[in-house]
Amino acid sequence: MLKTVITSFLGRASVSNKAVSKDIEFVSRAYDLILQRPLDKAGKVYWNSRIQDNTFSKTNLVDTLVESPEYQMLKRTPFHEMVHLSRTVWVKDLPKATSILDIGGSSPNIEQGALIELGYPHRPKNLFIFDLPPEEQYWGKPKFPQDKSYDFTWGSIDYFHGRAEKITEVEDLMEKRFELIYMGQTIEHIYPEFLPTLLQWIGKHLEKDGLLIFDTPNRDITGIQSDSFIDEDHKIEYTPNSLLKILKENGFSVKRQWGMLQMPKTFKNKKFDPLEIYDHPIVSNDVSNAYLFGYLCVFNT
Repeated sequence: MLKTVITSFLGRASVSNKAVSKDIEFVSRAYDLILQRPLDKAGKVYWNSRIQDNTFSKTNLVDTLVESPEYQMLKRTPFHEMVHLSRTVWVKDLPKATSILDIGGSSPNIEQGALIELGYPHRPKNLFIFDLPPEEQYWGKPKFPQDKSYDFTWGSIDYFHGRAEKITEVEDLMEKRFELIYMGQTIEHIYPEFLPTLLQWIGKHLEKDGLLIFDTPNRDITGIQSDSFIDEDHKIEYTPNSLLKILKENGFSVKRQWGMLQMPKTFKNKKFDPLEIYDHPIVSNDVSNAYLFGYLCVFNT
């Protein structure tokens, strides 16, 4: 019934004289009405090709849009917001540490950094944030200076700048040791040929029984979503198994793992279906078919 009403309404609204122009106007109005957004370039190319080869029909167009994941998600929390939500749930499960180095952890909004902004429930005595120079940072130049220390009732924050690939050259960090080294959605922005060196540096700068914790997109799923990386700044997107191998080769053992936003149908059928994330727990211990995954690691000295 809904599809019939929509088709009828759109048909009355179309007023162009030329057949092709009339059909593409119908397509445009359908996008406005059903998806509540303008017709995009890729959609225009696709539907134009259907019009040109005489396989276009208004009923098929409406069916396609109404049955699309995009339409089905209009009344749900959008996928990108679910990605962020899953990380806010995950970060609350991370252990307490009194001394933390957050690699890639600057926030453009608050001095306390991205880890605390995300919802980390603990407060370290010393938090050290290492990120690119302010003018080059991923989320934009921060609204506060990073050339000074910040003191809070719970502890202090110090900023250091440079590329993660060259962290071994940062003199101010050479003698420091940390209970926890954290990388939140950072490892995929690092050139993969430098990751072994970074991991070895991390191992040497962890205190006894110190932890490395990070999360990252799962290429087993993002590779189904997109032929290219899901972010143009990504240098690589890892699968859980590929990172396990690299960690082991560089002296780390994974003691705990998290999967965020399970997508078993997508993984099995090799067809990206964002709707299925609403049918599973936001965070679990299964990394194999999760959109994001996280590892808690120890260094084997």
